[in-house]
Amino acid sequence: MSEPTDRFMIEIGSGTVVHIIDMDADQGGRNSRFSFGIGGPGEMMCSHGNRHPRPQHIPVSEFLANLDIDKDGFKGDAPDEICSYCWSNAREAVGTEQDQAGDDISERIGTVGYRLRWKQKGRARDEWYDIVVGPETTMAELDRLVCRFSTLDDFHLRMYGLEDEYLDSSLNVIPDHQYEKAGDRSYTRASEMTIADVAKRATLWDDDRLSMIYDFGTPSYYYCIVKEVYEPAEVDEVLERDDVITSTDTAAIVREKRQ
Repeated sequence: MSEPTDRFMIEIGSGTVVHIIDMDADQGGRNSRFSFGIGGPGEMMCSHGNRHPRPQHIPVSEFLANLDIDKDGFKGDAPDEICSYCWSNAREAVGTEQDQAGDDISERIGTVGYRLRWKQKGRARDEWYDIVVGPETTMAELDRLVCRFSTLDDFHLRMYGLEDEYLDSSLNVIPDHQYEKAGDRSYTRASEMTIADVAKRATLWDDDRLSMIYDFGTPSYYYCIVKEVYEPAEVDEVLERDDVITSTDTAAIVREKRQ
């Protein structure tokens, strides 16, 4: 079974909204939930539209990013541009698959690495960075890599959290030098929390997110979406590649887009 980001595609064609295609579905199967006679591979996720005879497919995540729509997976209501029936059925399909795999996932959380796509809120289409981290990567290492591509420095206040509602976050991780100045034990030093710690607390998996806020007076947000899950050996292979942009001992920026 493909990962959700590869499995579900937007089919570009005619109509007021676009539809979602399940690329893993067997269009010719007898037990197909929806049946259509034309179109490319996969199966449309609703019965309210028609397949395009010469379809163009792009991943749902890419379609959302191109429109600067800030969503993780299929959470919440469908964007206006996407068929709501397709969205609801895709969300149900993903939920069922995750439930079936839940036991295996829970055992692996804390032992795996991730590819995290970092973006600045409001500039998601203009600039993003993929950072690969291992379970032993500290938040301090991640902080150094995030700051490498931003205008942040040690004079900027910043904190890491979970989800996009930053101030409601329960993570409260701040860089070490800020911890010393804050004098508040409710915070955690970035060097004392690993990705494994965060993953266990947040049950971190595909399409989940972390966030960062800085300059609390006029706050700006960076956030990341978990794009892939890596076994530790895969993380090591990535760190040894020649095309790594910059790295620490256990993490690396591997891809970037700048405009």
